[in-house]
Amino acid sequence: MKNLITLLFLGLFLHSCGNADKRLDAGEIEDQKTVISEETPEEKPKESDYSIKLKTTSEKIQSALTKINSENALFEREALEEFYSSRNYSPAWTDADDLDSFYREVKNAEKEGLSFTDYHGEKLEELTAGKKSLQGTEAASLDIYLTDAFLAYARDLWTGKLDPRELHGLWGVSRKDQNFGQLLQDSVENNEIASILEGLKPSHEVYSQLKKSLQEYKKLKKNEPIREKISEGKLIKSGEKDKRLPLITKILRDLGQLTVSENFNDSIYSEELQAAIKEFQKAKGLQVDGIIGNSTIAELNVTHKQRYKQILANLERWRWYPRDLGDHYILINIPDFKLAVVRNGVTVKEHNIIVGTRARPTPVFTDTLQYIVINPEWHIPPTIKTQDVIPKASQDPSYLRSHNMRVIGRDGETIDPSTIDWSSKEVSSYNFVQNAGPSNPLGRVKIIYPNDFLIYLHDTPAQALFSQNQRAESSGCVRVENALDLSAYVLENQEEWNQQRIEETIATGKTVQVKIDQPIQVHHFYWTAWRAVGKPVFVNDLYDLDRKIYTRLQEN
Repeated sequence: MKNLITLLFLGLFLHSCGNADKRLDAGEIEDQKTVISEETPEEKPKESDYSIKLKTTSEKIQSALTKINSENALFEREALEEFYSSRNYSPAWTDADDLDSFYREVKNAEKEGLSFTDYHGEKLEELTAGKKSLQGTEAASLDIYLTDAFLAYARDLWTGKLDPRELHGLWGVSRKDQNFGQLLQDSVENNEIASILEGLKPSHEVYSQLKKSLQEYKKLKKNEPIREKISEGKLIKSGEKDKRLPLITKILRDLGQLTVSENFNDSIYSEELQAAIKEFQKAKGLQVDGIIGNSTIAELNVTHKQRYKQILANLERWRWYPRDLGDHYILINIPDFKLAVVRNGVTVKEHNIIVGTRARPTPVFTDTLQYIVINPEWHIPPTIKTQDVIPKASQDPSYLRSHNMRVIGRDGETIDPSTIDWSSKEVSSYNFVQNAGPSNPLGRVKIIYPNDFLIYLHDTPAQALFSQNQRAESSGCVRVENALDLSAYVLENQEEWNQQRIEETIATGKTVQVKIDQPIQVHHFYWTAWRAVGKPVFVNDLYDLDRKIYTRLQEN
């Protein structure tokens, strides 16, 4: 994808939006234009290495399938049985080129962040070692193991090895099912094993570039010496002395952040070292203040092996996402606090955003824009109502009035707060609405794409927060810097609406809903590693999901 997202930035419930403001992590979008780096491809195996001819019968296949099934050695038992029964148990891998093509692909599964051994790798090697042909029962067994490996590998390429719903909790991304048995049938009939498997992989540029980083860090971690850890402690400010500075200097130099001129043994925090620290902080989404605190130290202590694991987690994550993001979409990278508008593969707009806290995270999901609300009222969502508004209103009789809120009963009637028994259970059935105005947390506009999570994009009166690097402060919704500009963009093909008309409507104080005619999709995604300008980029794992994914991948 051309220019794919500068993105890169471009590179779980009912929470919702508009709570107090705070924050967490970023990576500068202008530094993140994806560029395909020059890399030397790994040497491919000789063409004859995996070429083997199989000769067997339907009877042998059926018999071997029954035996192997009884040993609980297969991954896709139902799909396997359906595949072979649909073809009267005739062997699938009678074409040596098909077998060779698939063997090459699965043998190199590591390039996708997967493992050959997870797809009967040891069994496949055992059955093929030193052989150019197999017959009878051995051929039938290999045929079955190859088919099972194909079905499992194809599924993992298409959906990932893990179930994201078990890791994210709040997950709303769906994808079309695939009939992997039919894919294999089509593959062997048309000798298209390689192209069909390639079509199952994510085509997004972030995924392609991550595979380059995976190979880089595979080499780096292999040759990585045991590194001394920087100890945590007091803040180190410019001009101060600290015994940890020589080690910090060495690590920054090893990471390519410092020139050779910097003295390893100097325990004074120099201007040159501070400049390098600021660049490092900027790249890692930390507060760019040049002060060396424990957050900066934690990032400096990350090893190449840990980065390798982080890349593996992100490759798995991209296999969960839709293969087609649409021609015109808004792409949000939650841990990078960035939003990009992409049209025909080109990033046309970029915005800083504020996302949900760890306690009230922004969910991962996909939907389509429907309308904009100008001068929105804020209908307090259930979580904020029960955890914030009701407790505060019960303690302070003036709370609702000072926050320009009103209480709505079950039948839609407005209730006088002074008549409410705040200790009664009935209070939880009331709706609380904050009127439009300068203090409304939704600001002047909100952009709606109806979804199960009650999440949307909106303006905010707390504009100062966008100057921070770490912006995890909302209750789940996404606050957008220059939200009026984004609103005008999504209404640009509607002659009666432009930014001036929006501003005039805001001035009236009247709440107005405007339907969006353009079919723009919104993708809330989460990734913490990508490449920009030919170099790997990593940001803070805001919701601590990378470690969970990698741990589960190892277990599986």
